[in-house]
Amino acid sequence: MQRHRLTLKEIGFAYSAHRTADHVMATLNREQLLAIRDEEVLKDDRRLVDFKYFNVRPWIVENIKRALRLGLDESRGARLLDLGTGFGYFPYVCEFMEHEAEALDIPGHSLYDRIIDTLGIKRGQHRIMPFQPLPVPTRRYDYVTAYQVAFNRPDLHIAWGPEEWAFFINDVLDNQLTEGGRLHLELNWSFKIGDWYDPASRQLFDRYHAHRLGNEIDIYKTTPNL
Repeated sequence: MQRHRLTLKEIGFAYSAHRTADHVMATLNREQLLAIRDEEVLKDDRRLVDFKYFNVRPWIVENIKRALRLGLDESRGARLLDLGTGFGYFPYVCEFMEHEAEALDIPGHSLYDRIIDTLGIKRGQHRIMPFQPLPVPTRRYDYVTAYQVAFNRPDLHIAWGPEEWAFFINDVLDNQLTEGGRLHLELNWSFKIGDWYDPASRQLFDRYHAHRLGNEIDIYKTTPNL
């Protein structure tokens, strides 16, 4: 099996993330997080997959690396929207780096609701659906991010094709991002197609001059809409 070799830049991100993680961890109310874990696990064992996120430090490290890849350590005061934020660790890290972060996620998930409240993340409730726009913000964002994307639902064998992606991307470019803003997506593997994205969607991303690396896609507001 071919091994993936880390670049020097990625090694640097990992080193910085591990050093920074202790400072971020010191700002968390870990006792409250563990109390929520103990209470919620008794309510519904069907959601045990979510409880991996209570192993907090590795996820803080991962989200610091995500922020470093976006260059968020090089500036302050950017506005960010994180889609499908889950526990909200990414916007929390962005706030730690002195940016203004908000989030969106589906309604009706009591575990996420409690964690988000504990972290103090500003989050709206919204379910992303094909051909339906995101809520229009009062102020546009410099970054719109989505990590471990699940709204295209490859697990239900209805993975988005180029039409759905085009509507979503144009909506973000037209209504969410500032000029020069950046849409960053990290896709989940689709077992249906055996890839991160299907060939037709690859062609669509290329039309937006998207930068693609593995399962990550970057599209900038300066790209002309289609």
